[in-house]
Amino acid sequence: MNKHFGFLLLLCIGGLPGCWNAEEKAAIAKLKPTKDPILEEIYAFRLKMRQLYNNRRFAELELAAAEIRRTKPLFDNGSWKIVQFYESLACRDEEPESMWQVHDRIHQDWIAQFPTSITARVAYADFFTDYAWHARGTGFADKVTKEGWQLFRERLELARNTLVESRELTDKDPFWWLVALGVALGQHWPKNEYDQLLEEAKAFEPKFWGYDMARARSLLPRWYGEPGDWEAYAEDAAGRPDGLGAEIYARIVMDLRGYYDNVFRETSASWPKVRQGLIEMRQKYPRSFDLLNQTALLSTLGSDRELAQETFGKLGDSYLPSAWGKPERFVRSRKWAETGVR
Repeated sequence: MNKHFGFLLLLCIGGLPGCWNAEEKAAIAKLKPTKDPILEEIYAFRLKMRQLYNNRRFAELELAAAEIRRTKPLFDNGSWKIVQFYESLACRDEEPESMWQVHDRIHQDWIAQFPTSITARVAYADFFTDYAWHARGTGFADKVTKEGWQLFRERLELARNTLVESRELTDKDPFWWLVALGVALGQHWPKNEYDQLLEEAKAFEPKFWGYDMARARSLLPRWYGEPGDWEAYAEDAAGRPDGLGAEIYARIVMDLRGYYDNVFRETSASWPKVRQGLIEMRQKYPRSFDLLNQTALLSTLGSDRELAQETFGKLGDSYLPSAWGKPERFVRSRKWAETGVR
């Protein structure tokens, strides 16, 4: 999930928490926060990998990553297992500097034991990228300190050098290009160089949808795009014959909706295309409770009462807190689906 828009999920539809009425309070009291079985599987996998990492059991990490690269498995929500492997190693942004230094030493020890490992190099480059953003912070450019900019540049260059060194290794890893795209964004590569890297990535693994998420995010106006750019990219991505069709369009909008109060009112994103993508994904991944919640939320934002009613009917009083942010948003969205009143 994107790191920079969690606070936007706290917005409720139709008003602020202070305007709850008795009916809404009663409805909220009846809600049943429910876990997604697929997300629980992902968390369990990540915990296992993190324990190996924390205990410097690098040989086991090497075997796990090699098997994942060979078999290319997905979890039952479409998430690539190789992505979850690397994300399990991350240092949380709120950790103190001393903990980031511990991670640095772990990565160095890993490379020392396995100097020809693509896994160790990609993991270290990913660490440096996160470490760079940790120094910069997520605020606007004019709020970043001089020291923050210096560390940001230095660490991104370390990430880039690590990736360049690993290019000579025999094994290849799809996550390599995802880290490289993050470096390219931070270093503000010229568009033609970024797009060349993107095309190389998609040629290596056409259905690895993380590449499209990275490109679409880079085209937000807050980064290097103009209004309408990421929406146009989503259209192009959906039209690729070797891609994921409507699914990738829906995934891009799901990824970026947190930057807006209502992504369909504030951008040129197409609700019909998202709708089709959501329907296709729910057919492919019927066990995903998150996708059911996302369908309910997005159909509300897209003013599609028919689909909203159907989806809320399946949910009943069960909801996934991470999808909605606050229970009142779920209650008010469901009420609109039932009555048409916001």
